[in-house]
Amino acid sequence: MGMKKFALSIVFTLLAAPAWATTYYLAPASGGGNDSNNGTSASAPWQTPKHPLNCGDVILAAASSAYNDLSFNTGNWGPVSCPSGNNVAWLKCATFDACKIASSNGDGCMYVSASYWGVQGWECGTTAATEEACFQAVPPYGGSTSVHHIVFANNVANGCQGGGFAAYGNSTYNVDYVAIVGNIAYDSVQGSGECFSGINIASPIPSDTVAGTHFYIAGNFAWNNFEPATCAGGPPTDGEGIVIDSLDVNSYTQQVVVKNNISFLNASSGVKVVATTKAAIYIVSNTSYGNNRDTSLNQTLCGEITLQSSNNTSVYYNLVRTIASTGCGPYPNYAFFVQDPCLGDAVHNNFGYSAAEYNSDSASCSGFTFGPNNTFGTDPDFVSAPPSNPGAPNCGRATSVPKCMATVVGDLTPRAASAAGYGYQAPSAVQTYDPLFPQWLCNVNLPAGLVTMGCLSKSSLPATPDITDVTVQ
Repeated sequence: MGMKKFALSIVFTLLAAPAWATTYYLAPASGGGNDSNNGTSASAPWQTPKHPLNCGDVILAAASSAYNDLSFNTGNWGPVSCPSGNNVAWLKCATFDACKIASSNGDGCMYVSASYWGVQGWECGTTAATEEACFQAVPPYGGSTSVHHIVFANNVANGCQGGGFAAYGNSTYNVDYVAIVGNIAYDSVQGSGECFSGINIASPIPSDTVAGTHFYIAGNFAWNNFEPATCAGGPPTDGEGIVIDSLDVNSYTQQVVVKNNISFLNASSGVKVVATTKAAIYIVSNTSYGNNRDTSLNQTLCGEITLQSSNNTSVYYNLVRTIASTGCGPYPNYAFFVQDPCLGDAVHNNFGYSAAEYNSDSASCSGFTFGPNNTFGTDPDFVSAPPSNPGAPNCGRATSVPKCMATVVGDLTPRAASAAGYGYQAPSAVQTYDPLFPQWLCNVNLPAGLVTMGCLSKSSLPATPDITDVTVQ
């Protein structure tokens, strides 16, 4: 007898916002924005988010290209009351990509320096901040305040100095629980003060010991991130699309997930994990194409996906293709590169291709082997390879980052049948069970279509591996 198939309908209700949530309004000074206004109507908007709010509240920003980065600088974010610790107050542009900041004050664009904040729908480019990211979660200058539960969603970093998106900690303060979902990081490492990447997580300190994912980097697009000839006083060392860096500095132990991103045509690796020890890191279902393009990089670790002195990192279901036999200077350009030490690393069930047959290298990593079930040496045969520099994003009338990037998604779709199911997958509106999904995000009203929400519990599914037509209402 064949196994029966079940049609399962699960009612899963998420309130868009708590019943007591309030909408406030914001505008640039030239549009009437003033923090002495009450902010409760579009005719009396605030100029900054420096106001006490509750989780679930929304500050709706008027579409304008006249915003000043000083309005969103460190210290200009009000306290957010969030007793359950599982939501944010939103600073949301009224129209996707219609709130623009061209920073010229040396402080990036969005310097979120208080907890429980989310930013969505903004575009930022910087011209003077040699060490500041366009969108960053960092405690106030010189302070010891912890910053946690921050969401950057559906934003465009378009020409930045110190990275497109960043969350940094040091020995005196912590950054934790950060979600960077459905954003664009383009040409975002132009500054020379330090060396940066498109999306940067570095040296955090855990704010608690609760299990589950604390850093979630998903559904993003990163390309053309090239550092200048000199950064941090020497030749460039970074320019990755996404980097998880130095989690060993503060003995960070919490889970980090990099899932379902497209990283292509960057100076260094598409995704790199550097110097981690105790944290469990998952690199899952990413598409990495044509990276390691800067021949002046001061490094020899050259892989589309690179684990550099990284322990406890799991890499699976990724789709990778190199486009040059050498990278990072004259060194072999690998699809997957793992450097010793690599205790607990696992690279399995991936699809990787190098025309030069540099599919994988473990750099004498003692006891490490690739696999099982990697598919190496077969060209995924993408629909259309993006040009060497596809240019700046122009989202026009698109209503979200994924829709703005539809051409890239189509171009980097594999035609080889054996590559189907690897790499970036279009987000689904249907809820799923995903043990890597941060459960606190299930309470956050994320913009639709950025990521597949993994909020179903395993116990809610029938005890059968053969389930079809799962619908969430």
